[in-house]
Amino acid sequence: MFETIASILLFVGLIIKFIKNLLLKYVAFGVVLTFQFSIAAATIAFVLLFYGFVITSLISLYNFGSSIGDYINSSSSALSCFMGLLELLGILSACNQGYTLFFASVSTVLVFRLMSFTFFAMRMIANELFKLGVLLGQALS
Repeated sequence: MFETIASILLFVGLIIKFIKNLLLKYVAFGVVLTFQFSIAAATIAFVLLFYGFVITSLISLYNFGSSIGDYINSSSSALSCFMGLLELLGILSACNQGYTLFFASVSTVLVFRLMSFTFFAMRMIANELFKLGVLLGQALS
């Protein structure tokens, strides 16, 4: 009688252990898969937001540099007189042309830096998607 109860309990224990291991495997897989999806989505969102910030900053900087002459000319008469003198001497037009050249060179350097950042970000995204593929491949097999 005791041996029968022990064998039944052993069998029930094996079934419980099997179910526990199976559930633990799938729960851990679900947690890791969710974490990988969130990391990939956060990386893509960060890259898009970063590019939006850089483009907005470039547009704001260009608009500020373009409109600063109009702002100075529309202010007080003493400042307008000084700006008229600078314009007469040609210094103001030289500064405007210099600003245009400066903005072009700075934006070119920034584009090259963004290109290197893009390669780095695409490598990070590819790594995350590869990890997701490996996890999904393990789940399907």
